Order: sequence, then C-alpha cells, then structure tokens
Amino acid sequence: MVTYAKKRILIISTGGTIAGNVAKSYVTQAVKSDPGNFLSIVDNSLKIIKKNWGIEIETEIKELFNADSSNVLPENWKALADTVAELYDEYDAFIILHGTNTMGYTCAALSFAFENINKPVIVTGAQVPLGYLGSDATTNLINSLRLAVWGYHPIKGVVSVFGSKIISGTRVKKGTDFDYDPFSSFQTGAIGQIGRFIRIDETALNKHVSYLSKIKPLAIQSRILSVKSDFDTASIASLTEFPGMSQNTFQSLVENNNIKAFIFRAFGAGDASAHLFKSFEYLKEKKIPIVVTSQAPNGVASFQVNETGQHLKDNDLAIPAYDMSMESMTTKLGWLLFQKSSYEQIKFKMLEDLHGEIIIENELI
Repeated sequence: MVTYAKKRILIISTGGTIAGNVAKSYVTQAVKSDPGNFLSIVDNSLKIIKKNWGIEIETEIKELFNADSSNVLPENWKALADTVAELYDEYDAFIILHGTNTMGYTCAALSFAFENINKPVIVTGAQVPLGYLGSDATTNLINSLRLAVWGYHPIKGVVSVFGSKIISGTRVKKGTDFDYDPFSSFQTGAIGQIGRFIRIDETALNKHVSYLSKIKPLAIQSRILSVKSDFDTASIASLTEFPGMSQNTFQSLVENNNIKAFIFRAFGAGDASAHLFKSFEYLKEKKIPIVVTSQAPNGVASFQVNETGQHLKDNDLAIPAYDMSMESMTTKLGWLLFQKSSYEQIKFKMLEDLHGEIIIENELI
C-alpha cells in the first residue's frame, strides 16, 4: 500500500482580474468566476502531483473579499495577515489570489506583517481572467500549488508566483499590463523560475529565508507567530518633483492635512533641487521623515553622486531609499508609522534591511 504525504493548502480569494473583475469588452463576454471554480480546474493537476511526487494535497478556498486590486486598502492587508495567523495551525501553506495592479503593495505589506513565518504565503493572479480565451489563471494557480508543496528547497515567507518567475515579497514590481510575465524582481534577481521545471537561485532563496528568523525564532505554531498587520499609509504624502515645484507644498500638507511622513521622487540619485532645501529643513525641524527615491526606473537614490543629494546627506535632511521599490518603501513607512515609531527610529529602520527590501552600497567614483 502506497503512503502519501499530506499537505493542506488554503486558497484565499480576494477578487482581481483572476476572478473576472475587469472592464466590459466589445470582443469578449465578461465572466465572473465563482471561488469554487478554482478548485475544479486544479483537480487533475493534484492527481499528477500525487502520482509523481507522492504528495496528496487537500485544498480549501476562502473568499475573504472581492475587490478590483486598485481598490485594495491597508485594512485588506490586515484582513489577509490576520486570516493567515488565525488559520496558521490548520494549513501547511497559503495561496492568495489577487489582482495585479496592487499586488506588489500587498506582497510587501505581508512581508513586513509576518516577522517570523515558517510557511509559504504565495501570492498569484492572472493577466487574463479565468474563463476568458488565453487565460493564464490556471497556470499561475497550479504553479503556486507546485511551489507550495515542493520539497527540494525551504520555500517560506511571502513570495509571488506569476508567469515564469518566483519573486520575494518585497521586490515584486509590475512592469506591463500585457505580457503573461508582467512582474519582475525590482533591482535584484528573482528567487527562481517556474515552468516545466522549477529552478531556484539558492543564494537568493537562502537570503530571503534568513530574514524570517532575524527577530524571533521561526514560528512552528501560531502561538509564536509574530504578526504586525496594521499600516498607517493615510498619513503619508507621496510626491514627484518637477522643475519649479513650490516650496510651500510640504508645509501646506503638514499643516492642513496632518501629513506625518513623505515619499519624494527626486531627480537622479535622489538629487532634489536646491530651491527645495528650505522645505527639507522645515521637515527636519518638525521631525517629519522624508524618504527620497529616484524618478529613474532603475535608479538608486544614494545621495552619493551629485551635489544636491550630497547636501541632503551631509545635513541629515532626508532618508535615501537606495534600491527600495515604491511598494516596499510605502508599506514599510506606513508600518512604522502605525507602531508610533519616533522620527529617529524611522530614520534608522527605513535603512535597516528587514526582509530583503534594501541594499545599501557605497558609491565609488
């Protein structure tokens, strides 16, 4: 008699394109997917996994909410994190079906929320909804299931599985609305690739996993799982610099809108215009942190290349984002704000590599 290893996986549905939340089309009939449809389409694949890998997978699906991902809010991140925490002891892995527009934000937020998780939380979705011609929903879901039970490497923590890529949660970046491979690993290599075979970059995976026991021991059970699932992104203003930008913008937002922190997309390597220095000095005086990133798609805000960035560094006027993605720096800042971190604590923590979101390198010219 053959004995099979058993794995229980919870599939959490949140809506998005994969569930048919798309605009009406003149060429394709809209199809809304019932959560149960996802279980029916993977049945044959589960049989193949059982036969080839000796693993019997039991899946259940839970519709937590049904939203276009453009409408996902921090309370949705909290609901996801709290659901995983509540059901942590009942399942071996969790797969989240999510829309693509804000998938990077959700992946980053969950990465910060779970400080010592010992199980995989895999986020996936689709470019074309289930039931439409050319849908990639089935492939992405089945690949997520494959990775969730794959025994050759310790897949843990928050990752995205989409198209052919396996990406660490703090590095998920959407680059297109067209391709079946819309996501890339921002500024770093992916954890691995998934197709006919699964190929893992062991160095990248080991680095990803190492953060999960950085603060506390890995959570074998829910009672030792550390979850901080609240975010205050409403207190953040995110601005893009342009030539001639008003100096009064920052003060006005602070005094009239109770803004407590800023993200600022400056020029070059974080090189804000000198005519805005008074605004930065005002924020420092008020102890309001400002994280400065680059408008260049692959730029690194290091404050080490040009004079204006060097001025920010020398006078301690801003926090350089280095190679953090917009998704990671926003969720991380909101996460720290909710914890009532002080100005000095935020300056320190934003530059601390908590889950692989930032690499600080000194420029040598």
